[in-house]
Amino acid sequence: MLKEESTVAEDYSIADVSKYCMATDLGLECVCSKRSTVKVGTGNTVKKEDSTLYYYAKQIDDELLALQSLNSNWAPSGPALEVTMLELITQYQPEVDMFLKQVKPVIQKIAKAVARGDRHRNNGEPYSAAMEYNNALGLDEKNVRALFGLGLTYLQYNQHDKAQAVFEQLIALDGFASAEYKHLFNQFGIELRKQDMLDQACRYYSRAIEVCATDENLYFNLARAFVHGGRVGEAENALEKCLRINPGHEEGRKFKKYLCSLSLS
Repeated sequence: MLKEESTVAEDYSIADVSKYCMATDLGLECVCSKRSTVKVGTGNTVKKEDSTLYYYAKQIDDELLALQSLNSNWAPSGPALEVTMLELITQYQPEVDMFLKQVKPVIQKIAKAVARGDRHRNNGEPYSAAMEYNNALGLDEKNVRALFGLGLTYLQYNQHDKAQAVFEQLIALDGFASAEYKHLFNQFGIELRKQDMLDQACRYYSRAIEVCATDENLYFNLARAFVHGGRVGEAENALEKCLRINPGHEEGRKFKKYLCSLSLS
């Protein structure tokens, strides 16, 4: 006779998980806290103080959650740390009321502002789009979707100085090149090239390669940016790395033939 399974994993039960996480359209979500003791002062004035840090956690897969700090507006912000469900339950305290009353409403407010910004941008309403993206960034200045949207708005309406400022903010964030933002990432790179911001395009793809050095498409796009900027030798090096990772990269192979024709002409 098979033993009935009453646990999600070997060391915690469904009841344990339910104390922390709520099932939402994003999967399991929660807010949790962790207390620590820190030393403040120096010499004879050193004393210990208790400190409580608050985090937002969102499910990645069956066993992993992405943990982000909460900023002063109660918005999840900045880089995410991966933790297991067991680590969450054993090392953090649940903060259900904080999630429902403070954090979740802010997350929804940001998402709605970004969605309105996208709608205005797609409808050719740049000023309304920029206002909505800035509303989202007022709550979370590191929101990657809002930064991409704002940057695309400025690029598409030739406001290069403002686009440059957003560009610098974006490439300072490790998460800007993650798979979650693949469409926006590609669109932003295309717009940089279309606007002849070629130095920025090269920096953009080079910075993404720092974050993910095994993505052949990043090297391919970097090669294209180099060629548009007249830097054929650097383009050949980037394309060589693309094809080393994926020798069957069809566009890369075609582009290599094109570069060879440039060398021969």
